[in-house]
Amino acid sequence: MQLQLPAQLPAGLPANPRPLLLVDVDAVSHGLAEGQERTRATNATVGAALETAQTAARSFNADHYQVLWAASTATARCHLDLITRSANNLWAIRRGLDGADKALLEELNDLVDARTAATRKWHAHGRPHADIVILVGQDHAYAPAIASLRLLGIPTWILQPGRYIAADLYRAAMHVTPLTRALAA
Repeated sequence: MQLQLPAQLPAGLPANPRPLLLVDVDAVSHGLAEGQERTRATNATVGAALETAQTAARSFNADHYQVLWAASTATARCHLDLITRSANNLWAIRRGLDGADKALLEELNDLVDARTAATRKWHAHGRPHADIVILVGQDHAYAPAIASLRLLGIPTWILQPGRYIAADLYRAAMHVTPLTRALAA
């Protein structure tokens, strides 16, 4: 499924920006099941959402992009065949209800630290490992890191997997696109 690029891309974004795709698979699995009798979406629905997220990253005409899929152990068990079928992707599987959040927050905070260190130098050597972040998630835990990235010049496009998104995350993001709308089209 093709998502339309956000209309308000920052002016300073390179011609071929390097996207960093961060996916909270717990949020995808639970969010896409909202309003149904089940608590988790089917493998087919989650797989379609993951492919849509990858299509969003490819839509920037980037030569390559990095991906981190993050899931709790319970979600990993539920969607094990999706994990084993994904080639050349990095999965972070963590214990606990907030396992996926913690893995993605580590990556976001590393990016904030890297950009902060680069701006402190007179001449930054090379570009950061991401020019734009595409986050598939909806939790308020991501908001401080996303706000920091925005202040440092790295915009974040949120693909919202459920009906709701934390207000502070919504405000911190450059753009928010409901993933359910993209999957329905």
